[in-house]
Amino acid sequence: MQNVTLRQLEAFLAVAEERHFGRAAERLSVSAPWMSHTVRDLERALHVTLLSRTTRNVEVTPAGRVFAGLASQVLTELESAIKTVRSMGTTPQQTLKLGYTIGAGLEIVPKLLRTYRERQPSAAIETEEFDFTDPSAGLRDNLVNAAVVRPPLGLAGLVSVELATERLVACLPEDHPLAAQDSLGVADVLPEPIIAAPASPGPWRDYWILTDYRSGPAPVVAEAPTLDAETHLVSTGVGLSITSEAVGQWYKRPGVTFVPIRDLPPCSVALAWWPQDTGLVAELAAVANEVRARIAQT
Repeated sequence: MQNVTLRQLEAFLAVAEERHFGRAAERLSVSAPWMSHTVRDLERALHVTLLSRTTRNVEVTPAGRVFAGLASQVLTELESAIKTVRSMGTTPQQTLKLGYTIGAGLEIVPKLLRTYRERQPSAAIETEEFDFTDPSAGLRDNLVNAAVVRPPLGLAGLVSVELATERLVACLPEDHPLAAQDSLGVADVLPEPIIAAPASPGPWRDYWILTDYRSGPAPVVAEAPTLDAETHLVSTGVGLSITSEAVGQWYKRPGVTFVPIRDLPPCSVALAWWPQDTGLVAELAAVANEVRARIAQT
């Protein structure tokens, strides 16, 4: 006897249930001729007629009804066996991979990780820092389960929890004419040569060079993939950059000063993840909300 394939069983069961080759073909996303040939091959392999065909309808023969019941049982048991084996191959505790954008959540990320490990001492979590070439911190390419990022990323469908908001500041050479001001307006910085992040998908780079506030291209004079590279370029007088207030506190260096921009809305830091990872990320998200609330009270 010829071999009987699972695809032949699926095709026959679909026709037996639908009583129509066209509808069965649509159900399996195949063509009607393919469906007809596949069922014919099955009948030849079994040496029995399973379906009675006329120009108007399709009927299941007595042998076909018996075979349909047995074949359906076989497929159900096979599906159960596959699920059982897959569950045996799954590790009891999946490692949560957390990415974070360099300079994002400088105060929050350590507290987030410490609190999460206190609550889930047996949970496995790995972290990875991403520079400005990937502002999604691994989310875009599914390299991580969750990430601490600075929106906007331009990735539709992400789930997120806002962790903090921060003022935007201009990072300037300390001898720059604008450096002595207590605060600046966005109009003050638009004409200045600016240091940008490397090009990447989405709106992130445009956000940090204030594209939405310009009538023409930004006067980008250099690109920097990291905060160290960015502040180094600023300190040597190449240009200014736009960053967050927290960066101004954590990345101070000689030759650089940070001045708030009073008429720009604050930027945000968020924990983000794809919906399919919600189960794995749920506890971390809950901890993130608690950490944010505690920081807001201080």
